[in-house]
Amino acid sequence: MRILYILKHNPWGIGGGCYACRNYLEAFTSGLSDAQFDICINDEYFSQVPSEYMTPSVHFLSVSARGLFSKMGAPITGILHRYQKTAMELIRCRHYDYCIFDHNSIAGSLVSACHVSGIQTVVIHHNCEVEYFRDNTPSLLKRMLLLPQVRRCERNAFLNCDYNIFLTEEDLHAFVRLYGTAPGKSIVGGCFYQKDENRKSILQPFHQDHIAIAITGTMGNVQNLDGLNYFVDQLYPLLSQKGVDIIMAGKNPPADFVSKVRAFPNIEIIATPKDMDEILSKCDLYICPTRLGGGMKLRVMDGLRNGLPVIAHKVSSRGYSEFIRHRYLYAYETPEEFAACFSEVTPKISEGHITKKQIRDYANEVFDFSKASSRLLYQVIK
Repeated sequence: MRILYILKHNPWGIGGGCYACRNYLEAFTSGLSDAQFDICINDEYFSQVPSEYMTPSVHFLSVSARGLFSKMGAPITGILHRYQKTAMELIRCRHYDYCIFDHNSIAGSLVSACHVSGIQTVVIHHNCEVEYFRDNTPSLLKRMLLLPQVRRCERNAFLNCDYNIFLTEEDLHAFVRLYGTAPGKSIVGGCFYQKDENRKSILQPFHQDHIAIAITGTMGNVQNLDGLNYFVDQLYPLLSQKGVDIIMAGKNPPADFVSKVRAFPNIEIIATPKDMDEILSKCDLYICPTRLGGGMKLRVMDGLRNGLPVIAHKVSSRGYSEFIRHRYLYAYETPEEFAACFSEVTPKISEGHITKKQIRDYANEVFDFSKASSRLLYQVIK
């Protein structure tokens, strides 16, 4: 079996998209060890490919950035990525059985060529891209020029690929509402731990005299910064008299937000931490206030992996329904609902009704790489 795999994200980078990208890449390459893979990757990421991935059956192809005119023509051509020329040549010259797209923006302009060549197509929808692009693109001009093409590519990928993989059930339902029912097979693959990820960290007990809260994630992007400001402005006042300490940890905290938070002595910002698990191990509760964008907020997995109960905005709770059922994760939409969640979970922490080990062990079961990859491959490539 021969497979063309086209990456949008850096599998060894930082962030939710990179994490999911790597996990799915490992699921396919390790689960289909007898297959031959040609993997197209951004040339800026190529140097980060670990040597153990360079095997006789896995061949990485470095693809350079496209020219200025190609980028400027995207609102007309609908080509939103650098891989078009390289991929078209590979599709014409090599006999692939499958093509796996790491993103629907790539699949949208290549799926037809794959079908002409008799290639089965698989696309990973990291989120509802129309929703994500709209919420995370501050430039009105850019939204006006590119959003129609983002929508066209997403629709084309969903309706024409043989297999659509979603991270959450909510995203699948959103696609059906937007574009109708796809003739291909739709699968909720979720997200899961990395293949060799250590999930047996030493767990420290919950604090007895106060609640230590963690909020993590890149701070400089639109959706996360909106969530942080929303937390400070609307949710923090509900906690200020509750005896809490709050740690916000992540990359690129904007200077104006850092200045704003200095007014709150019990909020600490840790910029670009070396070891996020070390920070989380000292906390009692994880909060994810992100209310924009789509997909699965994978930073929530950091909290669960470290045995922390989670309070998350409804948007950030997508993909975690099993944890909501077990009352390890609490979802809210309004400040009043947030306060109710906090009031429910904190006695469970202080009175020992839940333990970090319970939450971590359940997360290990739900996010187990072997189980998740086996389910995925059974549904996609049998």
